Amino acid sequence: MSALFPLIPVKLLFVGLTVYIWTQLIKRGTALNQPRVSRLMLAFAIVSVILAIISVGKIYPYGAVTDLLVFAIATSLFMALPMRTLAGRFLGFLLIALPLLGPLAYLLHYQVVGGAMNKDSFIAVFQTTSAEASEYLASFTSVMSVIPLLLAVAILVWIVKHNVGNDRKTLPIKTATTYVLLGILMIALAPLEKGLFTYPVDVYVSYQKEMTTTKERMAQFSQRNIKKDYRISKEGQGEIYVVVVGESLNKHHMGVYGYELDTTPNLQRLKDEGNLFIADNSFSNYPGTMAALSHALTAANQKNDKHYTQSLGIVELMNEAGFVTHWLGNQPLSNSYDMILGLIAKEAQDVQLTFDIEFHSMSHKNHQPDGVLLPLYKDILAQRDAGKNQVIFVHLMGNHTDYCERYPEEYKRYEVAPLDALYSHIFKGGLGHSRECYDNSILYNDHVVSTLIDDLQSALGNDGIGGLLYFADHSEDIERGVGHSSANFSFDMVESPTLIWLSKAYQQQNSDKTAALRHNLGQYYPNDFVFDTVIGMSGSQMEGETYCSSCDLFSFDYNLPLENARTMHGKLAYKPLKNPQPAATVTSQ
Repeated sequence: MSALFPLIPVKLLFVGLTVYIWTQLIKRGTALNQPRVSRLMLAFAIVSVILAIISVGKIYPYGAVTDLLVFAIATSLFMALPMRTLAGRFLGFLLIALPLLGPLAYLLHYQVVGGAMNKDSFIAVFQTTSAEASEYLASFTSVMSVIPLLLAVAILVWIVKHNVGNDRKTLPIKTATTYVLLGILMIALAPLEKGLFTYPVDVYVSYQKEMTTTKERMAQFSQRNIKKDYRISKEGQGEIYVVVVGESLNKHHMGVYGYELDTTPNLQRLKDEGNLFIADNSFSNYPGTMAALSHALTAANQKNDKHYTQSLGIVELMNEAGFVTHWLGNQPLSNSYDMILGLIAKEAQDVQLTFDIEFHSMSHKNHQPDGVLLPLYKDILAQRDAGKNQVIFVHLMGNHTDYCERYPEEYKRYEVAPLDALYSHIFKGGLGHSRECYDNSILYNDHVVSTLIDDLQSALGNDGIGGLLYFADHSEDIERGVGHSSANFSFDMVESPTLIWLSKAYQQQNSDKTAALRHNLGQYYPNDFVFDTVIGMSGSQMEGETYCSSCDLFSFDYNLPLENARTMHGKLAYKPLKNPQPAATVTSQ
C-alpha cells in the first residue's frame, strides 16, 4: 500500500499542470479577444470527461487529464493561428474540429445503440469490415442522430467566424509551443488510463494482446501431435448431419415459437409432420457473433469455464471421428481468419464461401441472400460418398441488419405503414431495422432452413440416417430497435432459437436418443451447449472429460435448471421473456 503514495504527488502534478494550462488559455483568450474559443473548447473537454466517466463507470485521473490536454493543444494552436486568409480559417476549423470527433462518436453511439460505449463496442469496430460498418451506420443512423454533428459544425463555424476580426490578437508562438509541447509530453508520460481518447487505445492494446495470445494458443491447438485427453469414434456409415449457424434471429418473431404472424410456415409444416423438434427455452450465451460462436463451436461453456482458445473445436472433433466435414458460408472469414471462427472453419476438409475473397476462391462481389448456398449444398449431398459419414456446417447471413437486404423481393410480405415509414426515416435511420423487414427476413430464413431440411430428407430417402441442428448466434432487440450490443443489453438480445430435425430412420434406430431429446425440449438450453449436442446427435462415442453429457440434449443426463442458466459467458443469470406482440401496422401482399 505504501508503494502507492509516491504516485499521488505525480498524479497531482499532472492535474495541477493541466489546470494551469487551461487557466492561462482562458485568461489569454480574454486578453487576445478570443474568449469564445477557449471557453467553448474547455466546455467540450469537460463534456468529453463526463462521457468517459459514463462509459467506464468511474473517473480515471490520467484519462481525464489526457482528454483535457487534447483540447488544450488544439485550442493553443487555434489561438496562435492567423485567421486573415481563407486557408487559415479552414485550418483553424480543422484544428478545433478534430478533437470534437471523439465526443461526437460517443454521442452517436448512444443515439444508435441506446447505451454508452464499452469494451465490446470497440472490439466490434476492430473486428468489422468497412462494408459491414457502412451498412450498419446506414441502417441505424437517422436524421435525428445527425443533429449533434450539424450542431457541432455550426458552433465551430460560429467560433471561426467570430475570431477573424481586426481586434483579434494571436497567441505568441513561444507560448503556444510551450503549451503544446508540455501537453504532448504529459500525454506521453501519463499511464494509459480510461479516458475518452485513451479508452479505445487501452481496449485496442488489450485486444491485440488477446489476439496474439489467441493465435499462439490456436497454433498450438491445431498441431496434430498434441496429446489429447479424449477418444472419439463413430459406428455406422452413410449418415449425414447438418449444423446450421443462423444469425441475429429472435425466436419470439417465429411462428413456430408462438409468434402471432405466420413467419415460419415451412418449419411449422415440418413440426406438424413430427420430425422437427423445438427447444422451447433456448437462448444465447452472448449477444455477439464471435463471442457466442467461440463457445457454441468449441468445448468451452458456462459449466466448465474453459477458455475457447484452450478448447477443442467441433469441426476438428468430427474429423477425428471419421466424418467428411464441409463448411458452407455466406459470411466472410477473412476478417476473422486468425480468430476462432476462421480457425474452426478451416479445419473442414471442404470449405466453400459465397462471400469471401481472401479466404477461398469461391467469392461474390455483392452479398446475396442465403439462398445462394442451396446449390452448393445440393451438390455436396449429390456427390457424397455413401460409404462415409458426412457433417455439413452451413453459416448463414440470416437476419443480420440491414434486415431489408436479407431477402428477395418476393418475400416482402409485411410492409410498413407510410407514416411509420416516415417516422423511421427521420428518427431511426430508415427501414433497415424495422419490425416488418425483420419479419420478412424470418419468412425467407424459414424458406432457406426448410429447404436445407427437405433436401437432406430427399438425399437420405426413407432408410437414411441423419439430422439437422439449427441455432442462431444471438438474437435482436426488435422492440427497442437497437439490434444487439452488450453496451445496451436486454434479454431480447439472447432470445435465440434451437431447432432439430431427425429422419424417421434416425428416430427408429436411435430411440433412446430421440426419447431423451423429447424429454429435454422444455429444459433451458444455451447455445454454448451446441458442441456437446452435436456429438450426441451424430452418435459419436466419446471418452474423457471433454464431452459433457449434462450439456447434450440427446442425453437423459441433460440438466440446467433456470437458477443455474447463465448468459454473458456465465456473468449474468438468464431471465426468459414472454412472446412480444407483433407489429400493429402490417399488410400482406
